[in-house]
Amino acid sequence: MLRGEIMGFIYVGRLDELKGVKVLFEAWRIMGADAPLLTVCGKGDLEEWCGRQAQGLNIEMKGYVEREELKRLISQSDALILPTLLYEGFPMTLTEAFSCGTPVICSDLGNAGSLVEEGVTGRKFTSGDARALAEAVRKPYGMMRENVSRVYHEKYTPDMNYRRLEEIYLEVENANRSFGSQRRKFRK
Repeated sequence: MLRGEIMGFIYVGRLDELKGVKVLFEAWRIMGADAPLLTVCGKGDLEEWCGRQAQGLNIEMKGYVEREELKRLISQSDALILPTLLYEGFPMTLTEAFSCGTPVICSDLGNAGSLVEEGVTGRKFTSGDARALAEAVRKPYGMMRENVSRVYHEKYTPDMNYRRLEEIYLEVENANRSFGSQRRKFRK
């Protein structure tokens, strides 16, 4: 995918307090006039609040964005930001960013924090800490793109996921065989 000009940071997701949107906007307020462009894509309960808060900050509200345009925006961003306050399972926006070669800044909470390797595929910050998020945004990201692409191709492509799923099924099948033969021994 053609990356084009790198143009700031991006948030993609529901505009909701538990997704860390208020923390995100506070980080931009802390950075003030020095803040890079933040593109916010999504809808939700805090949509009107976000619109009011974005005034005077270097934040562009996009609302709902179609998938192809979203991929283009992600690929043109320094990093995707996941400021979640929730223990999320496996955030799909993380793999979407990785598939575009875009690093991720995420809170250290839950699986997102365990999927991002500090300084290699992105940055982590203490969940709920707007100052720590602002500090993470100020760090360099350009050299991470190759790492992110490599990690995506090693772990997250559909083919790699299929292979890993096959391995899991084989492990379970072998464990069941082993367990079944042990059960037969105890019955004798």
